Amino acid sequence: MKLYSRPLSPYSSIIRCIAYYKQAPIKVVSPPPGSPIPEEFRAISPFNRIPVLITGSGLTVIEASVIAEYLEEHFPEPPLLPADSRDRAIVRMATRATELEVLAPVMELFELLYLKSKDEPRVSKLFRQMEIGLAEVEKRLGQGPYALGDDMTLADAWLTPTRFVFNSFRQLADRPDLLDPYPKFDALEQRIVQDPVLSLVWYEMADGLEVFLGELETA
Repeated sequence: MKLYSRPLSPYSSIIRCIAYYKQAPIKVVSPPPGSPIPEEFRAISPFNRIPVLITGSGLTVIEASVIAEYLEEHFPEPPLLPADSRDRAIVRMATRATELEVLAPVMELFELLYLKSKDEPRVSKLFRQMEIGLAEVEKRLGQGPYALGDDMTLADAWLTPTRFVFNSFRQLADRPDLLDPYPKFDALEQRIVQDPVLSLVWYEMADGLEVFLGELETA
């Protein structure tokens, strides 16, 4: 199997986290250099974005949520979804809330704030969406070593890169107290950096950020 991924990509980081935890035999490769990804990559990814998984049979699997489910089914041990259907629903709700209501608005806000957008209504709407999403995630987080308890789940794979981006986002937004209303979400960093799998993804993203910032300085 081959995974097209970049270290700083949150969506790619979700999949690397799952692959590392399951010790899946996946080769991680980079798409063509450039930002945005060059059009030539559309021959592999119809929407020209990562991650993309190429299976051993040659099937191309796109979209992080689909790739995650594929890996969970193809490599069932160790599991990242609980055995009980109620608990599986809780994990899935946490991942969807994290991706759609926290990560998605933050990634758009990164672009708008970096470009100093004058679209204040859009910026305000995205901040509000993000705050509602963070409140929902905060409500679901437990006190165990992992996001939802004693065992790692797909929720941890989504929350690790999402929590990472907030360190840079708080600086860009000039809101150092942004996570004060969400202490459990804020404290995820301490759990993540102590875990052998989650910390691997965290520090890969940190290295990717360092490279990205260096490229910005020389651009």
